[in-house]
Amino acid sequence: MPSPLSGLALIDTGASNTCIDEDAAKTIGLPVIDVGTMHSASHTRTPCNIYPVQFEIMPFKIRFESPRTMGAALREQGIMAIIGRDLLQVCTLFYNGLTGQITLSI
Repeated sequence: MPSPLSGLALIDTGASNTCIDEDAAKTIGLPVIDVGTMHSASHTRTPCNIYPVQFEIMPFKIRFESPRTMGAALREQGIMAIIGRDLLQVCTLFYNGLTGQITLSI
């Protein structure tokens, strides 16, 4: 098992797939298990590495298995991961726009 890294993740209901920063994946030595194609607002048909990742939400010790996480350049945005609909599909997400708070239930 690779050593864990801590960082910020963005919950993105518009993202089909969960992503991890490519540099972070390489730093901890995650194995590339496949190559996929990423489509986004700024990129079309961009090849990207696919990694098996386990996320943990601190301090709650809630763990998510993400067996097909896409590698992406996220560090420049100040985040380590994007949590997409592939993981959110097992959750209930409530956003309170008035207070700016979210509730995530699993």
